[in-house]
Amino acid sequence: MKLLTKGLSLIALAVCGASHANSFSAKQAGQGFTGLTKDFTSALSNPALLTKYDNDDDVYFSLNLGGLLSDEHNVIDKGEDIADYIDEFEKSIDGLENVLPGDIPAYKADLLDQVDKITDTLADIDLKPVQFREGVNLLVIVPNERLSFGLFANQYGRLGAIVDYDEADEVILKTAIDTGKFDTGTLKSSATGVGYSVVEVGAMFGYPLVKHANYDLSVGAKVKYQRIDIFFNNPSIADFDEDEFDLTDDEHLTDSKGANFDFGLYATWGEQRQWHGAFVVNNISEHDVTLTEKNLTFNLESSAEVGISYQTDWITLAAEMDLVERESFKQLPPVKYASFGAEFQWAEHMQFRLGMRTDLNDNETDIYTFGIGISPWDIVSIDIAGFTGDNDTKGIALELGWKI
Repeated sequence: MKLLTKGLSLIALAVCGASHANSFSAKQAGQGFTGLTKDFTSALSNPALLTKYDNDDDVYFSLNLGGLLSDEHNVIDKGEDIADYIDEFEKSIDGLENVLPGDIPAYKADLLDQVDKITDTLADIDLKPVQFREGVNLLVIVPNERLSFGLFANQYGRLGAIVDYDEADEVILKTAIDTGKFDTGTLKSSATGVGYSVVEVGAMFGYPLVKHANYDLSVGAKVKYQRIDIFFNNPSIADFDEDEFDLTDDEHLTDSKGANFDFGLYATWGEQRQWHGAFVVNNISEHDVTLTEKNLTFNLESSAEVGISYQTDWITLAAEMDLVERESFKQLPPVKYASFGAEFQWAEHMQFRLGMRTDLNDNETDIYTFGIGISPWDIVSIDIAGFTGDNDTKGIALELGWKI
């Protein structure tokens, strides 16, 4: 429990840790993770956007995928190096019995160097967190004048890991040199992995509620089947491997399933309909998932966001903010995001984007984003986004779209 408390406290530093209604969208990510007022291709963020389409848009398909890694101290590579060093040390101990008496002093000196290499590397990454976030979604959208609708499959998740170096391992390793016997199972140092995965499949609908001379108002909703998995693992450092943190390992997994709903509003006003506003509530039905034996609880709570943007033929300026805090693990502090982004249209079929997202609670680092989109003839679209932040945080997202 001591390590779990330490791990969760440090994993709270993750750049994108709290539960979010969407996985990665390169269009939105490049623009500071803003998208509540974009267009119907961003309806996964706000289903009311299903009404914002051109007359020649009939069916839209898209695939989004992305990932973000924060590993400032190179924990993953060094952790795997340690596992290799321990394996090498174990083989060297087994080989002691075959060493000639005159060669034993030099052989043991080499073993002591191996111990130093193991313990120094362990100390280097002791209690240093590493975080990873990933997401993927698939959309099929059919906009029309009566009731625009779409189908979606969406998955997003996060994993945090931390290594805990126990100095007793130095004594255990040196004792093995003296006795000529070594069991990796006696090592005390370990790695802890904590994470979650949310999978959603469902349908979304958008309806133009009001068409006025001065403004338009649309409403939208999503109905979805949802599965939430939470994960915990605590392998020995001798067994450290990124595969040890597999979210599909049933031995360390618990889940909750059920229906859920999202709701959105979208309004546009101004002489040229240049102003756009949105209000979205996600996960109206709240869910808690608990891994009882580890006293670990994940909260998927309702979230509410507002957004506003100014849009012309060549520029979009957008700002969005959470109205309530976003929860993830009960043991972690919540976050509250504010996002800002811009998109510049060039030569009709190319877009350049930039933006940033900040946590108003100061529990996560700021993220800076940039992106580019290419949409020849407004039929095929390819969007790429990159993000960067403190703690050697880096990420990328890719979006492929097709309109017919």
